[in-house]
Order: sequence, then C-alpha cells, then structure tokens
Amino acid sequence: MAKLERKKNYVDSSVQGALIMRIMFHWVCFVGITAFLFVVLKTMLGDPDISMPERLTRAVSEYSLLGIVILAILPAFVLDTIRFSNRFVGPVVRLRRALRELGESGTTEPIQFRNNDFWQEIATDVNRVIQRIQTAKQAEQEPADGVKV
Repeated sequence: MAKLERKKNYVDSSVQGALIMRIMFHWVCFVGITAFLFVVLKTMLGDPDISMPERLTRAVSEYSLLGIVILAILPAFVLDTIRFSNRFVGPVVRLRRALRELGESGTTEPIQFRNNDFWQEIATDVNRVIQRIQTAKQAEQEPADGVKV
C-alpha cells in the first residue's frame, strides 16, 4: 500500500475550529487564573515594609516575561491540535466523500485511511459494503443464464 501523505491538516472547520476554540478557551482560563494567583500571592506574601501597590508592580514585572513565553508557545499548541485532530477528522471527511459518491453514482473507489489515522476498521467495513454494492450492481447488469440478448 502506498503511503498517503497529508496535503492539508485543517480539513473540517466546524469540527477542528470548535476544538481549537475549546482548547484556546481552556488555555486562556488556565493561564489567566494561574497568573492571577501568582501575582496575588506574591503581592500578599511580599515584603510588608513595601506598599501594596509597589508589591503588585514588582510581582507583575517579575512574571511578565513568563507570560510572554507562555503566550508565544500557544501557536505550537494550536498547530499540534490541528495536526492531531486530522487523524480523526480526516477519515470522517473521506468517509463522507465516499458515501456522497456512492449515493450519487452508485460507485466509488475503496476508502484508504493513513496508517496513523483513527478508525481504521470503519474503512474496512465501508469497503466491504462498497464491494457488495458493486457486485450486486454487476449481477443486475449481466443477462440471466440461458437468455440471449
């Protein structure tokens, strides 16, 4: 079997877009709450000889570089999510395409998923159905035994 290469990673905007939005929401909540807690704890537990606004300013400046680094790696997480989600969204897209072709023309090519895609057994099951439909279609088109056309 020839190795199938991905041409696109972002193949279903409704599913993958929702997944990315959900992950970004969780990411922002986590980072926001964590940053808030760090700054509040640093401010509350800081040197009592320094005023509260000064402690707050110092805490924010101390953690600002960390915040920038965390935001800088967010695109890597989003890209990895898109690539990973393609392993289950890609097969569904190919399955939908094959079923559409089968419904419109009564025939389609067998489905092939990539080696690391999820739901390999679905491709096998659908290919079995495609083969059965094509066999039945050929049997309908062949003349009955003993009848000359």
